[in-house]
Amino acid sequence: MNKVVPVESLMAETKRMANEIASKSTISIRAAKEAILRAHDTTVEIGLEYERRLFYALFATEDAHEGMRAFLEKRKPVFKGK
Repeated sequence: MNKVVPVESLMAETKRMANEIASKSTISIRAAKEAILRAHDTTVEIGLEYERRLFYALFATEDAHEGMRAFLEKRKPVFKGK
């Protein structure tokens, strides 16, 4: 996620984005960070393959199921990091 904002709005927007990311499943946040760090040290092709494997693995998590249930039930998800 990226965005251009006026310098006077930078801190408020940074905090807003950080809060939005923090509201997500911790297991998915860790996987995203891991994919970014891994991609930095390898080729684009290998980085994308690693990201794809993490993406598939995340579908098997309790948090993924909770997110889908919450979406269908039109409520905020309650993630457990599992």
